Amino acid sequence: MDFKLSFNVDVNDLKLSHKDRIVTIGSCFSNEMASKLIESGFYCEANTFGTLFHPLSILKVIEASVEDDQNVDYHQREDLHFSWDSAGEVFALKDLELKSKIINLRCKFKHELSTAKLLIVTFGTAWGYVHKELNSIVGNCHKASSNLFDKELFSINEMESEWIILIEKLKLFNPNLKILFTVSPVRHKKDGLIDNNRSKARLIELTHLLVEKTGSHYFPAYELLIDELRDYRFFGEDLVHPNKIAVDYIWNAFKLSSIDKVGQSIIDELLQLKRQINHKSLYADSVADKLRCEKAKKMKATFLENHPEVNWG
Repeated sequence: MDFKLSFNVDVNDLKLSHKDRIVTIGSCFSNEMASKLIESGFYCEANTFGTLFHPLSILKVIEASVEDDQNVDYHQREDLHFSWDSAGEVFALKDLELKSKIINLRCKFKHELSTAKLLIVTFGTAWGYVHKELNSIVGNCHKASSNLFDKELFSINEMESEWIILIEKLKLFNPNLKILFTVSPVRHKKDGLIDNNRSKARLIELTHLLVEKTGSHYFPAYELLIDELRDYRFFGEDLVHPNKIAVDYIWNAFKLSSIDKVGQSIIDELLQLKRQINHKSLYADSVADKLRCEKAKKMKATFLENHPEVNWG
């Protein structure tokens, strides 16, 4: 008897190896995947501007970086300065300090993007907040008064047209760059379940249109959690974020579908070695434990000598 619907994630043509650099941007789920990539020995630039959820707010920071935009719109709250295009963890105590920080982050992101083989973009919601005075979508409201914004459920056509233009720019900027889209399986419960589902439906259609029209890739993180795992035992206490079991399951599907066989083998060897090195003995400083630690150090040195492309972290 089957207790769940299962589906196989098709192997794509990315065939990632540890020589390939990866950039992730988007919702908090992209942080989960980036952590797995880094843990598995990849060089990965993760959410340079913090967590961003809306397709057009994600687009804005990518475009500003590639085009060397020097303009920074900011919000001041008491003695803190925030960028309207970045998450709350990106802040400064002075406006000029914030501008310098944002421009440096854009330069860093542009450099990483110029050398990357893969950009992973995770859309979180189609609901966006448009700053009335700036007439522009923000990446984060930074606890500012709701009177400053109009909340809007963006149309698929509006988001699609902007992204197709950006993807063409990225192809010229880095012809070797491939783009993989995912839709975050994290529900935005503050919007309510009905409006969350309206939002996710638009994001799913948007990603598939972009894949069809630009030759990009899609990874079904949303379907793996919402349709295959499905049960609340795979969610955290808030009932919206995937727990460790679910993240590991989705990561394994990504590994099998997008990383080449050699890379998969290296990951297995690397994680096993890390477990040995990080093992906490009941008998610390004993002769046996010292011998174990020394052996593990030699194994690490040999591993890195054989695989210099691996980022130990």
